[in-house]
Amino acid sequence: MTIHDQAAADGGPSAGPAGDPILASKITAPDVPAWTVQRPRITQQIARGTRWCPLTVVTGPPGAGKTMALALWAAAEPGAVAWVNVDEYDNRPGVFWSYATAALRRSGVVMPQAGAAWKRADDHVLALRLAAALAASDPPVTLVLDDLHLLTTPQVLRELDFVLRNAGSGLRLAVSSRIDPLLPLHRYRVSGHLAEIRAADLAFSSIEAGQLLAQHGITLPADSLESLVRRTEGWAAGLRLAALSMNAHPDPGQFVTELAAEHSALTGYLMEEVLNAEPPPTRDVLLCTSILEEVSTDGAVEITGDEQAAGILSAVARANAFIQPTGSGRYRYHTLFAEVLRLKLRREHPDRVAVLHQRAARWCGRNGLLTPAVRHAAQAGDWQLAAATVIDDLAIGQVIEPAGGQRLTDEFRDMPPGRSWTGPQPYLIAAAVALSAGRDESCAAALDAADGLLGQVPAGQEPGCQLAAAIIRLTAALRTGDLAAAAPAAARAELLLRQIPDGKLARHRDVSGRVLSGRGTVELWSGHLDEAACLLEAAVAADTASGRPEPADCVAYLALAEAWRGRLHRATELAACGRRQPGHNQDPAALIALAWVHLERHELREARRCVKQADIALDRTPDELIAAAAYLVAAGGALAEGRASVAVQIIARARSGRPIPPWLDQQLSVIQSRACAAAGDIQAALAAAERAGFEDSPEAAVTLAHAWAAAGDSDTAARALAPVLAARAVPDRVRLYAWLADARLGYASGDRGRGHRSLAAALRLAEPEQLRLPFVLERGWISPVLRQDPELAEAHGRLLPVPGPAQPAAAAGPDRAPAPPAEPLSDREREVLRHISGMLSTAEVASEMHISVNTVKTHLRAIYRKLAAAHRGEAVRRARQLELI
Repeated sequence: MTIHDQAAADGGPSAGPAGDPILASKITAPDVPAWTVQRPRITQQIARGTRWCPLTVVTGPPGAGKTMALALWAAAEPGAVAWVNVDEYDNRPGVFWSYATAALRRSGVVMPQAGAAWKRADDHVLALRLAAALAASDPPVTLVLDDLHLLTTPQVLRELDFVLRNAGSGLRLAVSSRIDPLLPLHRYRVSGHLAEIRAADLAFSSIEAGQLLAQHGITLPADSLESLVRRTEGWAAGLRLAALSMNAHPDPGQFVTELAAEHSALTGYLMEEVLNAEPPPTRDVLLCTSILEEVSTDGAVEITGDEQAAGILSAVARANAFIQPTGSGRYRYHTLFAEVLRLKLRREHPDRVAVLHQRAARWCGRNGLLTPAVRHAAQAGDWQLAAATVIDDLAIGQVIEPAGGQRLTDEFRDMPPGRSWTGPQPYLIAAAVALSAGRDESCAAALDAADGLLGQVPAGQEPGCQLAAAIIRLTAALRTGDLAAAAPAAARAELLLRQIPDGKLARHRDVSGRVLSGRGTVELWSGHLDEAACLLEAAVAADTASGRPEPADCVAYLALAEAWRGRLHRATELAACGRRQPGHNQDPAALIALAWVHLERHELREARRCVKQADIALDRTPDELIAAAAYLVAAGGALAEGRASVAVQIIARARSGRPIPPWLDQQLSVIQSRACAAAGDIQAALAAAERAGFEDSPEAAVTLAHAWAAAGDSDTAARALAPVLAARAVPDRVRLYAWLADARLGYASGDRGRGHRSLAAALRLAEPEQLRLPFVLERGWISPVLRQDPELAEAHGRLLPVPGPAQPAAAAGPDRAPAPPAEPLSDREREVLRHISGMLSTAEVASEMHISVNTVKTHLRAIYRKLAAAHRGEAVRRARQLELI
């Protein structure tokens, strides 16, 4: 069919310059099929563009829905629309303008009469006359050029630009193209005369995809629909082909799972329309680089071994929207296109897959892309390479304790266990993975196996392997509370760190942070709090310098050090930072640091809450030393509540079945001594104070003085206290307790001036950090004193207990009845108690209550803590005494 007769009747040309007829199909907009989804957001974008801009460009890959988007707009457009379906023949002399003129005339534009001069004119003269005619056109017309990427003749494109620039408001141009059309888009863009609708705009949303499937009689579950849209990236043709294929599939959800199957319509379309349209060298580059999530030009050269790969990749990205630039010379393949490329690679070149992954692993490793490097080595089945990449990158810590949500450990989940490796690196990785999972015996066995191979590695690799082994041992020792093993492991790690070349260490500052953190943690549990804080601060600084977020445990241990140093404000800030590290659960060390802060400020409810949260966190990441510290807080809380016997019981539980570092044991002895003194057991108080090592520790000396004061021996108490009061290098918190002890002795001896001065000195030390606990523990004698010294009470009212009736300094004997729990048991905890009182096992309780065994264990720990019980029988007995069951 032609428009010969219509053109002749209109006085226009009836044929092209070679006498060819004008085909009506080339100047007719396509029909909108019944299954088409109306997409108002795209239609409105095109409408805005054609209304306000001379040029509207719609670009996207094959099947992106460009033509249909323009057709939907044209069907709703009230103004004049001329349509030309561009093809390769429009590059022949005169053909394009013949069709453009015919389409404009057909839309109602008044065109010049086609006399002999018109027919003999060259294309430029035609463009000049056409621009003049369109400039006078009222109302304006929109010319749609579909598939403009097929028009490549420079002369025609220059004339098209000429017409558009000179037709003024009489012409709007809307084009669709697979690539940016060869028009001076930058000029239109800068002047604000260009509207652009890209592939991302054309992509179907989940709602639109659901509507398209519904037009084909398909309904998918929400998760399958999301998966379909994610994998197709909203690609219109992909969704349409999927809908057609699902009509004949017995399980549409399964079809989505197998979307890029070998014989699917989607796979065939992408291979025929996209991949096979490229020349063989380009196809090879695409296939080889498809194994990468993101490919760079230099990476393409490395992996393919083709020096031309960079130019090929750059050129194909300009011409194919299934390959999208992501900046800095890097490109990303459309998700589904990448799947099809990988499928074709596996099917046609199975022998190349492993080699390509090995090349990719080495390239990623050299360019600092650790996780992709390990992933590619694993996909190649080269576990020796995968493990060596981590060890050489000094990244063993990322396997043990992932930071910022990274899960390098997951990349080794398929590494075969028990295999005889030729190098130590896989065994070191296996040890780190086992340590991360809490499998201590497996960790130790893998370390032993690695030790046997360390002497066989090349000299350049040995320090890295030795350092990895030392870091694993250090971490394992700290988690199990084995300070005797942790200290030499930390020293060895520091020594090995010095053997790493400076340039390499500068690129991996985080390993310095990890070793510093380990050393700081050892110093912390050794009671060297100032040294610990200094090392942990340096660890945080090293991690910050490395560009990586500091590990939550490093910040949390620094918070704990600051809390025990009495710097409560700083500890609170650090603990909050440690708790909110992205990708981390709440850190138990941070929670215990906060609990200590709350205890020192006599905020007992908050302290109990933090201890409870730490109990839950310790279920996920067991740590014997933090668990012992939790008992320390719990015992201090019980003492502050006046439950001295409970505090003693908690301390006994803390020491049962776990190694306690000497300094932590000393802290437990300090609280034990005070608790025994409060309970009236002076001999036990003195014994506990002596166990704390009063000759070497100012804090223990103050505790011994407190015990002698409770015994009524003021002279011995004063002698024990004198060296502490005379010393200069005493922590403020210890000096505060010393002044309190001296104040007590002063008031007891009748020297009120001395008592007042010492109590005032203690209060001044407590004010900056709001330390209330010391005064609560001494409330038995402080309350009467405050009633006699209202000015002192008023000056420090926020610190002091509310004055009330005089309280005895110590109980006269053991508790007559069990004290009620300071924190009530929950309904679920009572239910667990009832079940265990009936002799049910943990598994049986879990079955009865329809909860997990771990949840039952969590309830049991909470019950033991609240009832100050060491085991089930004691918990049941105490619950019955309190009539809880």
